[in-house]
Amino acid sequence: MSLHSDTAASDVVAHLQQQIEAAIALAADDIGAVLAPSVVTAWAELRSLDPGAFVRLRQQVKRVSPAFPVAELERAMRREVSAEGERDPTALDALVQLARSRCDLVHDADRNAVAIITMPDHRQVWRVHSAGFSDWLRALWWAEKQAGLQETLLKAALATLAAAGLHEGEQVEVHLRAARGDDGYYIDLCDAKWRVVYVCATGWDLLDHAPILFTRTSAMRPLPEPDPNHGGLSDLARLWEHVNVRPEQQVLVLTWLLDCLRADTPFPVLELIGEQGSAKSTTQSVLRSLIDPNKVLLRGRPKTVEDIFVAAANNWMVSYENLSGLTPEQQDTLCTLATGGGFAARQLFTNGEEHVLETKRPAVLNGIAVVATRPDLIDRVVHIDMPVIDSAARKDDAQAKAAWDRDRARVFAGLLDLFGLVLERLPTIRLKHKQRMADFERLGEAVSRALGHPAGRFQSQYAELVHAGVDRALDGNPVAQALDKFLRKEVLPWTGTAGALYEQLNHVSGSDRSAWPRSPKGLADQLRRVAPAYRTKGIEIENRGHTRDGAVWRVSRRPGRAVETEIPLSASADATRLELDAAESAAHPTLHS
Repeated sequence: MSLHSDTAASDVVAHLQQQIEAAIALAADDIGAVLAPSVVTAWAELRSLDPGAFVRLRQQVKRVSPAFPVAELERAMRREVSAEGERDPTALDALVQLARSRCDLVHDADRNAVAIITMPDHRQVWRVHSAGFSDWLRALWWAEKQAGLQETLLKAALATLAAAGLHEGEQVEVHLRAARGDDGYYIDLCDAKWRVVYVCATGWDLLDHAPILFTRTSAMRPLPEPDPNHGGLSDLARLWEHVNVRPEQQVLVLTWLLDCLRADTPFPVLELIGEQGSAKSTTQSVLRSLIDPNKVLLRGRPKTVEDIFVAAANNWMVSYENLSGLTPEQQDTLCTLATGGGFAARQLFTNGEEHVLETKRPAVLNGIAVVATRPDLIDRVVHIDMPVIDSAARKDDAQAKAAWDRDRARVFAGLLDLFGLVLERLPTIRLKHKQRMADFERLGEAVSRALGHPAGRFQSQYAELVHAGVDRALDGNPVAQALDKFLRKEVLPWTGTAGALYEQLNHVSGSDRSAWPRSPKGLADQLRRVAPAYRTKGIEIENRGHTRDGAVWRVSRRPGRAVETEIPLSASADATRLELDAAESAAHPTLHS
């Protein structure tokens, strides 16, 4: 997150005050502490930034030591200031002028200042309030002066440069890791040369100079350099030697990987579920390292909703491991990340202004038990059940890491080759019956056909995945369990108030009442949540408006559909799955950690 220039200036003033107050605390015993060179510099900078604070502190030091030589302080500060009353050009002005001569200052749509630094062989793009730009300033000052950069001087320079970018620079669009181009997609390698990969329907190319602006954060790590002499589907197949994914679900994982690189579409959430020792974390690390390598590939459970949005603002991919569960609010936040949205909180150091984080990011989770339990999130989840690993097939961590480091560049090149093939086929894909994540479904059908599978195979598999998610959404829901009992004995259609339905469901609800709604209104809220799941099972649950007696609900059977306690695989989907099992099992050996 970046703060505006006024907030940065407040930070500088606060730091200067703390430095002077620390010296004043020593003044009773050592009056010279207030006249130390670094403290005199702080006095001079504070007077230029906040004269009121300067006067208050000067009165404070006189109360501590009435004999304090104010005239000596003024003389010392005059030595810090030129005859015209401006700062010594070797300090703040010199640093700002030097930086502005080496970079262009602009800002993005959120009014975050951005520095574009043109090097002899590449271009760097940093947010002004970032560790990367601060490091560049320190290196610039060292090369010019052979001296370190004081923290107070750095903060003052950042505030000034940010103001220049906001008030004088043009507005630009800045991207993180992946972006949509006119006819394809750009992927930032995040390497020292600031190169990008461009992928379109005719293939991919490695570019030294990107036509769009990519920035990065200090935690981001480089993707491997793809070799045009390697790649293809044969090198891509090496991926399955390093992750624990069943053959029939590999096309789902490949589709998710490619979808993570498409910044213009919603992102499904990948959920890796398996028992202890099923290589969930290893698989998750390998997959993330192909899309968004990071200093910390996997993170623990977030504490708050804001934690998720902060992670999304600073990383292309949100990645959490070993989750035993997420709160309803956190699951709703992941839904928001999948399709795009934001979080607002009070701006620091203000009383009324908001600080807004708005973003859309791919996410991956793992756990022993199912993490996505809310119907809205389940609709957006690609659920992968990970098989048990035979002890004889296990590798130790060092061995597995060395093997993946050896293969990663070739697998990445293979993934880019597949991406090009998919983009070539994507315009020809037409879906008859679309699921909620239709962009993902259409991409998956293109991936499946690019791999040589028959038309419709992925759509059948994805429909099966969605139907299984419906069952998971209803399994642990007490209202759904009571509704199932109600539907087995009730003649449909049924119409009545929420209160009447609440009474009937009360009689058939289970003995555990901890999660049972406490009122008809609470029941109505639950009905709205489970209605989409029941609609896929052939039952329509709809609110028909309000009367004097309360809200009226109608439960009916959809035309041509019967009540299903379980949604079975269609014959074609079942046959497809068996065929895929046989073909892919023959192609790939037993998976290992």
